[in-house]
Amino acid sequence: MISKFARAQKSWIAKLILTLTALSFMSLFGITGYLSSASENRTVIKVDGFEVSKAEFSYEFQKELTAAKNLLDTDLNDDANEALRSELTNAIVKRMVKNAIIDRSAQKYHVLFSSNLISQVIRSDPSFHDITGKFNPDVFRRVLSDSRITEQEYTKSIVRSLVEQILTVWPTQNVKVPQALVDAELKIDNKRRTFRYVIINPDEIEVERSITPEETEQYFEDFSSMFVAPETRDLSVIYLSLQDIVARMTIPDEDIKAYYDEHIENYEQKEKREVLQMMFDSQAAANAAYIRLGNGDDFYTVAEEDAHQSKADTDLGQVAEDELVFEIAEDVFALQNGEYTKPVQVGEVWQIMKVVEIIAPTKTDYAVAAEEIRKELLNDRLYDYMYDIISKIEDEIGAGKSMEDIASIFNTSVIKVEGVTDEGKASNAPAEFADLLKSSEFIDAVFSYAVGEISQTIETDDGLAVMRVDAVHESHVQDLDAVRPQIEQMWIENEKTAMAREKADDILRDVENGEDFVQTAHRYNLMVHKSQPITRNETFAGLTYKNVQDLFMLPLKEPSETMLDKKHVVIVADEEYENSAPLSDSDQTIVKNRMQKSLAADLQKALLDAYAKDYNIKVKYDLMGIDE
Repeated sequence: MISKFARAQKSWIAKLILTLTALSFMSLFGITGYLSSASENRTVIKVDGFEVSKAEFSYEFQKELTAAKNLLDTDLNDDANEALRSELTNAIVKRMVKNAIIDRSAQKYHVLFSSNLISQVIRSDPSFHDITGKFNPDVFRRVLSDSRITEQEYTKSIVRSLVEQILTVWPTQNVKVPQALVDAELKIDNKRRTFRYVIINPDEIEVERSITPEETEQYFEDFSSMFVAPETRDLSVIYLSLQDIVARMTIPDEDIKAYYDEHIENYEQKEKREVLQMMFDSQAAANAAYIRLGNGDDFYTVAEEDAHQSKADTDLGQVAEDELVFEIAEDVFALQNGEYTKPVQVGEVWQIMKVVEIIAPTKTDYAVAAEEIRKELLNDRLYDYMYDIISKIEDEIGAGKSMEDIASIFNTSVIKVEGVTDEGKASNAPAEFADLLKSSEFIDAVFSYAVGEISQTIETDDGLAVMRVDAVHESHVQDLDAVRPQIEQMWIENEKTAMAREKADDILRDVENGEDFVQTAHRYNLMVHKSQPITRNETFAGLTYKNVQDLFMLPLKEPSETMLDKKHVVIVADEEYENSAPLSDSDQTIVKNRMQKSLAADLQKALLDAYAKDYNIKVKYDLMGIDE
């Protein structure tokens, strides 16, 4: 396999991607070198000479814990989440071992990349482009900061991704599944099943009692963290939207005229001609065709019969004189409409061309082009104009000017915004500030300054802002009476969820104990639905294709459950049919693609395992708090 990889390096694609030079990111957008602290920590993962320290593992673990907390709105450090925490720990260990194997394999097989290539990859990512559509280092760093990833980590992830592509993905991307396996899978996929199912929707369940005072107090105590009013801030804001900024810009007429004159070729359309052509290998054949044309034969007919050309080959389309080869260009543009040239030798072939339409030259008037040029120049100068505004604001702040003084300079107003939270919500704000409050740059600044301080100019995707913190309202647990309606709603929803869960469990248990599915459902006052006969490549009732694939793995009449949002769906496979008609071409393509992806994924894993077998791999689970 490695010999194949070595040969692949000689291909033009590999030459484009691979650059066997020393890896250096010191000059890549100012990315600093990674100062490893591995020597200061005990090693927990080692793949030959590649080591992962306990500190590195802990850093990744804490970062994932934070992400999980934000995503799931739960603290995985709680004892109740020990199982989730264990799964997360194992997943991180597997990922770090895999990364170390990839790093070691890149070293062993000399898979290195130039900093220029990595720079191009990063610069081409639209996520890091500013409003002008160009790469902006500040946007790059801000996006990484919002994602809680360092420049070094992001750059390393790009390198690893490229290495993995070369070592495992490329060698398996054209893998072919044996036809015998395809035929067997097609036979399996061509079976059809019908399914009976019930849907248990918590929203449709009636809760027949009310929450008690004791339950209310218990909820208030148990979920007190949910009833904390967040810290809010009152602000004074000066906001210049992009529309405001563009409206302030002026483009002198002389600049527009100069641009028009300098780019006149963009506004002039040279004379063009719609041309037909026929080409011959010899002068004799071209002369014979020329004689036929002189006798009145149709150009397309002669081209088809003598030059063996299709209509598409004969239609050259609209061309300017400088778009034709010089040997025949002057002759063609000397013709009148409907005329054709004599046979002309062009290189090793003889050509005859006919003009079927003459398109006169055109020129876009300055008055028409001026507005488009104005927009172009506005866009080109917007960044510099915004920089000038920022510089002016910073100078005024540095000179001790007030918010009101700064607003007057730009002929705008200071707007009061009240009750701003770190989630970008506000109790009182103008409607036009909706996008500003969604800006992470603005919210970060709001919670970075003390009362009375004026911020630096804040750049957002939609404009510029300056703000002053007028008041800070600390976070606090709200009174029970204030959150009582919220508690009552939570309790009702939890009751409905629990009752739906209990009903689904009861149905599963009863059917597993041999009761009829339909009779059981009716006993619980549930409507039984029945699907059409489907293959495993089809779906029903909003299930995913993965859900259906899993259902086909179960025996008939065996109940199973899946969730659709918060609804419980209890399902049994009712009947199975051998389908006499073959799968459609599209279904067969789905099956083949699925098998190819699955086989490629298995081979990629096998390749990675094969690389790993050459290395001495040690994992100290005890140091990471994992039972071996």
